[in-house]
Amino acid sequence: MRIWLVNHYASDPSNSASGSRHYSLARRLHQLGWEPTIIAASVEHNSSRQRLEPDVKLRDTINGGVSFRWLRTRAYTGNGIARILNMIEFTTALLRRSSTKDLVPPDIILGSTVHPLAAWAASRLARRHGVPFVFEIRDLWPQTLIDMGKLSQKGLPARFMRQLERHLTAKAVKVITLLPYAAEYLETIGVDPNKVVWISNGTNTDEFDVRPHSPSDIFTFLYFGSLGHANGLPAILEGYAQLVERRPQAKTRLVFVGNGPEKTNLQQLQKELGLGERVQFIPAVPKNDIPGIAATADCLVLNLLDLKIYRYGISLNKLFDYMAASRPIVIASNSRNNPVRDSGGGVCVAGDDPYAITDGLLKVLEASREERNQWAQSAVEYVSEHFDYTVLGEQLDSVLREALGTYPADSEPPSGSRREGI
Repeated sequence: MRIWLVNHYASDPSNSASGSRHYSLARRLHQLGWEPTIIAASVEHNSSRQRLEPDVKLRDTINGGVSFRWLRTRAYTGNGIARILNMIEFTTALLRRSSTKDLVPPDIILGSTVHPLAAWAASRLARRHGVPFVFEIRDLWPQTLIDMGKLSQKGLPARFMRQLERHLTAKAVKVITLLPYAAEYLETIGVDPNKVVWISNGTNTDEFDVRPHSPSDIFTFLYFGSLGHANGLPAILEGYAQLVERRPQAKTRLVFVGNGPEKTNLQQLQKELGLGERVQFIPAVPKNDIPGIAATADCLVLNLLDLKIYRYGISLNKLFDYMAASRPIVIASNSRNNPVRDSGGGVCVAGDDPYAITDGLLKVLEASREERNQWAQSAVEYVSEHFDYTVLGEQLDSVLREALGTYPADSEPPSGSRREGI
């Protein structure tokens, strides 16, 4: 069985710092007998790295049984007009017959957001080949942008995206959501809850060293991931500054690993708070290097803005990597679900509150070695059972097989489609 997974921002973890959800899921599908192809944009999100040589329109690579097809798009930084043009270019390239004509036709196509245009193009490809379309919703567009104050509820962009959202959920045989309670939202826009399936983000626990940690001379608090506004990083810096003020003799440091549009602002705040060399910034590393980076930490730190969208839950790649890294976690979050709380894998405090973050950091700093190791072990055991990509890939395999089994046998595929030969 062949599946195309369309994700504008997909990445190969062997040479990228971006999220690798679809690679990890596709690798498991390959182990279960599928032939997966991921179709993605040539420009890497956040870093703007171009994967293609000049004048090359597309390129194929393969890693661990997973094929990638990279389609050329322009580079961009930030969230301005260049990024919008990049979205349009990828959508146009995806619909161009020459972009996929030499690929073996699929049996099923999964189209994933972040932005809905790519998923819409995937639905058109599914119709072209006469195969079922599965719609994966990573972010609830436009609701996420509305809740963040980026769009007006009644504005034209929000209404357009809402209409596109309804169209895609109607066309899909199955709707996959990463958020545990998103079905409640989707039901309000008319989506049949029986075709909505929750498949969370996750991690590959076998890539991490889960042996008990031996503390170093300097206690290291670590954040790794995108340095963007939605990650609430100023509150972590301010919370750490208060810890330094309250425990000036403690040998500690705070390390940020990653790239993103907020890096310059964070470095300026570091200076204003007088933190000097106690705070370090390390560029993003390939996804495969994250386990080694995490092993240098004594505690991993995460903060979430207090947004209404989190009433539908959270599903953060880095959170599951944190839990697999066998380190105690401080998570500041008001979200409806909280895997750290559920696992007993660390300290949970109020979201986006520097004072609460300080208290969380102090609790881990002053805990016994045995207590820290117990937090770490609890997190690893929980994430291994519920959020390892081996488990999640099996869930996706089941959803795809059901989608194939329920796809109307009497539908008339277009001339030349794969289903004519089934």
